[in-house]
Amino acid sequence: MPLSLLAMMLCTFCVGTAESVIAGILPAISQDAGVSLSAVGMLISVYAIAVVVTGPCVTALTARMRRSRLLPAMMGVFILGNALAALAPGFAWLVAGRVVSALAHSTLIAVFVAAARDMAPVSRKAAYGAKVTLGIGLATVAGVPAGTLIGQTWGWRATFWALAGLSLAFTLLLMRCTVPEAPATGGTAGHDAVRGGRRGRGLPLPMLLVAVVIVLGTGGVFALYTYASPYLTQAAGFAPSTVTLLLWLYGLGGIAGNTVGARAADRHLPLAVLTTLAAAATGLVLLTLLASSTWAVACLFCLLGAAYFATIPALNSQIVATAGTASPTMALTVNNSAFCVGIALGSWLGGTLLSHGHSVLLVPAAGAVLVIAALLLGAVVCLPAARPAARTSGTPSAPDPSTPAGASRDPRGHCRAVDT
Repeated sequence: MPLSLLAMMLCTFCVGTAESVIAGILPAISQDAGVSLSAVGMLISVYAIAVVVTGPCVTALTARMRRSRLLPAMMGVFILGNALAALAPGFAWLVAGRVVSALAHSTLIAVFVAAARDMAPVSRKAAYGAKVTLGIGLATVAGVPAGTLIGQTWGWRATFWALAGLSLAFTLLLMRCTVPEAPATGGTAGHDAVRGGRRGRGLPLPMLLVAVVIVLGTGGVFALYTYASPYLTQAAGFAPSTVTLLLWLYGLGGIAGNTVGARAADRHLPLAVLTTLAAAATGLVLLTLLASSTWAVACLFCLLGAAYFATIPALNSQIVATAGTASPTMALTVNNSAFCVGIALGSWLGGTLLSHGHSVLLVPAAGAVLVIAALLLGAVVCLPAARPAARTSGTPSAPDPSTPAGASRDPRGHCRAVDT
């Protein structure tokens, strides 16, 4: 892995950890700040809302900045937010720190993935992008448990200080690396497209439909994942002490699925999108039907993590492929906002079902309905787009915009620099 790609993955690891670690230190914050658990839980919702609302705006406002300046600046905002949360004299300041961190979230991940794709050979763009989003999987497996352990041992403020310190170290590493700038698209066309998206134009309907697919697919999986503990203990009969182990299995499956999904997306993108969504839907259906078998649930929970994380690189590539006049960075920002909306939708759906007295088995069933809807909509969006590409596959292709000026590609598709 190139050092610059590793640095971006580690920064993404910090961002992913910050997004979810509140769940592990929630009781400590509640006790120290003197507020209810439900009020502290709002820190997760406020963060997600800030990411969704501000992400496209921040991306549009920073569209003309060079990546070599934009990425350290955005990481600086993220570090400032975590430091503010660690120093917060009251709950309101803690909320403010979370909002400041959220300002950088979407733009950081979008630019990281876009830069990784620009570094990649033509046949491995999804794989390079997946190496960045692997940081989110590692945050699930290692970051959140470690942050929780730090908070339980030294207090919740230590968790935010650790996040700020790690983020600073990884930012310094990133600054020592060469991150490719956005490829020229002719004049200011790329910036004009971003400005058009900011004014409500320049966001093609196919791209927005892919965003809806992401919302539905993510919502279906997170309906169960958010309430995994009651499902595993009440429906599947696991002891509470084994829930953490099963969540680790989910995360480990996610790391494997992220890699497999990226390879599939590079080979046949529409098929990868539909297959990964179908696998997630199948997993949720089987988790509903086979809840009485502990071994089946353990295996299926791991496979569900693999299926969900396999959808991420596939859908990342699909939304870029349908971006039209919008810039890839704006498309990936919308993509990240869609994932956040999906997480909120899934949490709301599962909580609503349980609060109305329904069986916990209805949660994975309802999640399966959402993912099946995402699969059907994905077929409508992906398959028609794949047919023209197949019909024109024998015609000469346009020059790849990711090839730097003064460079060419060898017959294997690798970029070959030309001295100037």
